Amino acid sequence: MSVASVAEHPVRFRDLFASEWIKLFAQRSTYVMLGLALLISIGGSWLASGGVHLVSASARADYDRVSGSFKEGTFALLAIGAGALGALSMVGEFSSGLIRTTFIAVPDRRRIVLAKAAVLASVTSAAGLVAAVASFVTAQSILEPEQLGISFANPHVLQAFTASVLVIPISALIGMFIGALIRVPVASFFAVFVAQSLLADALPGNSGNHLLAAISDAMPRNAWFGLVSQHTAFDNDGPFPPGALQCWVALLAWPLLALLLTALVVRRRDV
Repeated sequence: MSVASVAEHPVRFRDLFASEWIKLFAQRSTYVMLGLALLISIGGSWLASGGVHLVSASARADYDRVSGSFKEGTFALLAIGAGALGALSMVGEFSSGLIRTTFIAVPDRRRIVLAKAAVLASVTSAAGLVAAVASFVTAQSILEPEQLGISFANPHVLQAFTASVLVIPISALIGMFIGALIRVPVASFFAVFVAQSLLADALPGNSGNHLLAAISDAMPRNAWFGLVSQHTAFDNDGPFPPGALQCWVALLAWPLLALLLTALVVRRRDV
């Protein structure tokens, strides 16, 4: 098909979506990562809640039953995995050279980025939903017999559940930007690990410095934890615990920024 023909008959977005869906699931690593998400959710929650019987009677009053149901370590691993999947969605095409064919078929690179993001967000949102349900149900099966359970109807649980579902696609879109920027598999995966894990701990949020705490709380994982935490002594939030609005703004700003930067990088840089 010539360039003139492509311009006369632009590809429909649903066709782009279907194409990107096929590309994502053509890679075995996609199935592996999605399968691991369920195992990590159940196994991580079970391991983290397994020692709840060791909590002393005096500490039970401060025990955060919500963050105890959505463990930070579990969702930190899931965020890294989602980021790796997002990076892979870009790196796979750039490293194989398939992206050249894609750009010839669809010269408007922004539409390709949007289609990739839509597929990635759809798949990882479903994975996030499964992970959040599995984590909560597994934790409650252990916490309830210890009189530390909490109802799903609790407003704070609903907030934590929603944030836990969303942090997975948000992490994937951040990983997509990293993959588009670096384009080298190993380097991209390392950058995802740094962005999702090390940067969250780089600034001490509980140091007593208000500015450092605010910057730290703006990191995706920390913003998520701010929505999950009930800010009890058990959570060790420090003297400046973040507000819910601050955390929601930070959490939802990251995918928009990542999408904008991905479109800019893909449009400006040569293949």
